[in-house]
Parts: sequence; structure tokens; C-alpha cells
Amino acid sequence: MKHGGEIYSQELKNKIKQDFSVNINPYPCPGSVYTALKDSFDHIAEYPDAGQTAFRESVAERISNSINADNIVGGNGASELFSAIVSAIKPQRALLLAPSFYGYTHALLREPDCKVTTYPLREYNDFKLAEDFLDAITPDTDIIFLANPNNPTGQSVDPALMLRIVKRTNDLGATLVVDECFLNLSSKGESVKDLVNEFKNLFVVDAYTKLFSIPGVRVGLCISCKENIDRLKTVLPEWNMSVFAQNVGVACAKELAHSDFKKKSVEIIERERAFLINSLLELFPEKVTIYPSDTNFILIRSDLDLYEICLSQGILIRDCSNFEGLGKGYYRIAIKSHEDNKHLITAISHQ
Repeated sequence: MKHGGEIYSQELKNKIKQDFSVNINPYPCPGSVYTALKDSFDHIAEYPDAGQTAFRESVAERISNSINADNIVGGNGASELFSAIVSAIKPQRALLLAPSFYGYTHALLREPDCKVTTYPLREYNDFKLAEDFLDAITPDTDIIFLANPNNPTGQSVDPALMLRIVKRTNDLGATLVVDECFLNLSSKGESVKDLVNEFKNLFVVDAYTKLFSIPGVRVGLCISCKENIDRLKTVLPEWNMSVFAQNVGVACAKELAHSDFKKKSVEIIERERAFLINSLLELFPEKVTIYPSDTNFILIRSDLDLYEICLSQGILIRDCSNFEGLGKGYYRIAIKSHEDNKHLITAISHQ
């Protein structure tokens, strides 16, 4: 398993009743988003807007006055945008965290001669990014992928350290890609979207996939200076966002700009994360280690085979043994609704 939500294999098909391997928002998606999706059926005989005009303007409106539509391009999820950045930059030396999201490695496969260096996050520091990461950014570094918060560890980057990273990469002429796909689901961390016009090396990738629980629609966005966005457009396919994705993206941006959806989402995540952590520690007081998380999933280490225990009950969690920097005994569990979380605890308590 390279990602959560891979429920289509013969091994798992028809076995999974609940999926805790994919990290989507436990707070319900607003009705306006579903309405936009349904309304899109009336336009399936039309080509989508290749310029993504309404989508880009809506995203810009909800971010800040320093960002406009020229700073934004949409994508078929964040993954397409990671690959497009690599295609535009053509890096020869990349720097990644370990452990971190496999999608960055996948994107870098577009440049098979690119040498990848990893910076190891330390377990004794709860996998939190430390200041010596700055020393890992060298004059030879062409591109850095940095998730805030990181996946699968759930830790946000200290805002002061993030600013120093942005400045150092800019001074050295390296491209910095900050993945903020989980930031709106986080109780900590700060966005660097406002810095893209000041630091021309900076790309910020975000998505509405997990925030609005719509992974099947694929709504990603990249924010950078106009020159960078223009470069990305040359390597992205025409009409890379469907009518459905663009209309849903507009509805999502409006919800973020004009409702308390994000606030309520973070509130339920914090409450349910505490419930799940406390319940697991009570159930297995000496058999699990749970690392601090700022977002909607937790990383666990255990001598118990939690993957098989959960699978026997029709529950899928993320076995993290194939993440560089982790190994056997590490698992990632999504934060879901209270009823779902109670069901998980009840199910595994019977083992």
C-alpha cells in the first residue's frame, strides 16, 4: 500500500466496512458543495473553462489581498501539481523528509537522473522538524518538498523555522514546494501562501480533497508568483480540471471565505483526536506509543499487529512499514466521527 484508501485490490475488496487509512475531514461536507456537484451535470456537454477563471478568482478571494488569480492554477488534485512542478523545474538534486508522503517521490520519477537526499526526522523528537534541517539545504539542492503538517507524522512546522527555510532556499536558488493539504485541518502551523510574490522560489500546493471529503472529485491548487504559474501552465494538460472539479472548487472556496466550516472542522478533529488517543492508551497502556499530531490522523508504534487486528474486523488502517524512516510496527489511523471512532475502539478491544 503506497497510499491510504487503496481498497480496490482483490485482497481487500468486499472486506472493508470502515476505512481509517484515508485522512479525510470527519466534519460533514457542506450542502453547497454537493449542490455544485449536482448542478455540474447540466454542463457535461460543455468543455470546462481552460482558464479556470471562476475557480482561480474564488480561491484568490478567500486567501488574502496579496494574492490574485494570476498567482493560482488548479489541478487534478495535488498530485498532478507536484508532477507539473517537477516537469517545469527539471531538478537534478532533491531533498525530502523521511518519513513523508510518497507522492513527492513519485513526482520526482519524471526526472530519473534526479538524486534524492532524505533528511531523517527523529523519533526521540516526536518526528518534529528540527533547525538542523537548514543545514541539509545546500547550494547543490534544486528542489525541496516539505509538508506542513507532515504526513504520516502529523507534525506542523514551527512558523519561525518555516520562514527561515523559505529564506534559505531563496538565497540558495532552490525551489521550495510546501504542501499545505492538511493545514486547514490543523490546530497549529501557519500558511506561507502570502509569501509567494516576495520569494520567487516558493510554490504552495493545497487541495480541497481531504478538507471537504471529496477525494473522488480531485480539486488541487498551486499558488506561486505569476511567472511560476505561467511556467506550470505550459506543462499541465489543457482542461486538466473538469466542470465538476471547477464548480465544486468554487463552492469550497466560498465556504472557506464566508462560513465557519474550517473552524468547526478543527474543533471536531481536536476533540475526536483526544478521544481516540486516550481510548487507545487506555486499551493498550503498555503496548502502543502515540506521537503528537496537529491534524486529522495519528501515528502509532506498537508490537501488536494492529493492521491485521483491525482488518479482521473489517477496518482498514495504514500500515506504515513501507515509509522510509519508519518500518514494521508503525501505523497511521485517521480521525473520524465519534461513532466511527467508538466502533474502532470496540472492534479492536475484542481481540
